[in-house]
Amino acid sequence: MFFNKTRLYLDLEKGSMHLKKLSLYNFKNFEEKQFDFDQKINCFVGNNGVGKTNVLDAIFFLAFGKSYFNNNIRQIVRFEQSGFSIKGIFSIAEKQEEILVSYQTDKKKIIKRNNKTYERLADHIGLIPLVMISPYDRDLISEHSDTRRKFIDRIISQADSFYLGHLMAYQKVLLQRNKLLKYFAANHRFDADTINIYNEQLHQYGTAIYEKRKKFIEVFGRFLQQKYALLSGGKEQVDINYSSGLSSKTLFDLLQENIQRDRMLQHTSKGVHRDDFLFKINGKPIKKFGSQGQQKSYLIALKLAEFEFLKNKSAKTPVLLFDDIFDKLDENRVTKIVEMVNDKTFGQIFISDTHARRTENLVKNIHQSFKIFEL
Repeated sequence: MFFNKTRLYLDLEKGSMHLKKLSLYNFKNFEEKQFDFDQKINCFVGNNGVGKTNVLDAIFFLAFGKSYFNNNIRQIVRFEQSGFSIKGIFSIAEKQEEILVSYQTDKKKIIKRNNKTYERLADHIGLIPLVMISPYDRDLISEHSDTRRKFIDRIISQADSFYLGHLMAYQKVLLQRNKLLKYFAANHRFDADTINIYNEQLHQYGTAIYEKRKKFIEVFGRFLQQKYALLSGGKEQVDINYSSGLSSKTLFDLLQENIQRDRMLQHTSKGVHRDDFLFKINGKPIKKFGSQGQQKSYLIALKLAEFEFLKNKSAKTPVLLFDDIFDKLDENRVTKIVEMVNDKTFGQIFISDTHARRTENLVKNIHQSFKIFEL
């Protein structure tokens, strides 16, 4: 993965970061595979089913410790095998860093940096800023609010470790409160004092999460509008709005007001875990009022806005993964993306495509160094 530093940041000298080597062992369809990458553009070409997307997912795994596509880690292990490993060798500010992710069935997943095991995944998030653009991103528009929350939370967490800490603490308390509500229902009893202890903790963490999300959307919305205007020629106005119960009441008040409902449902019905992010075009929901082309442009603008936010926030140029998007886009949108890539604001890029000739023509037009891997 390749990142160009754009400015001197804290005590880090100006330099670059990129993924030099990738080694896969029993990961999805790969028994054993090694790659040596170009520091700018790397393309994986071949028929459907040969593993192009799996390579991109392995790179995503190195950054986040999990798959972009599959929450069930056992399904990531190659068929009839007992575990997998992914190893990446990075050059970061001219220093070599080795990241290893390994998993054995029925054992805990392990992530190591230079042979030292992370005690918490949170300590790793943000080391390798990364943006994936995939056909699966359509779920951000079509699916429920939790898909959009996870997307937003992942962006902020890469740039803010305190936010990630609050998010993890909130989820832990939320789980405990829900277990308590189920216990009360099963045993026909209730203890308001105990519930209020959890209410206070959720209020503390949830308020911090709400404030960070609110500030993030103000900045992110401007990046989104800029990127969409570049893709569409400025024909429509887009926006992203943050919808939260905390905009009108404190979380502690919301929890107290809804306690009878929560007791009946046996789970917590109000809080930042119910927030949503509304995608708009010309002031209306893009899910209902946006054409297929407008939705595609919005999704790519959304991801390019993510790229811009992370680049500005971390002073690192994120890795950019393009998964099979050129099959899903018309020539005009592809041309716009190539123009963006060609202005040298991007760092290391990985592309998967089913058409080798199309890919070769594309990368030649970008005028950057490249490698093409046929799978």
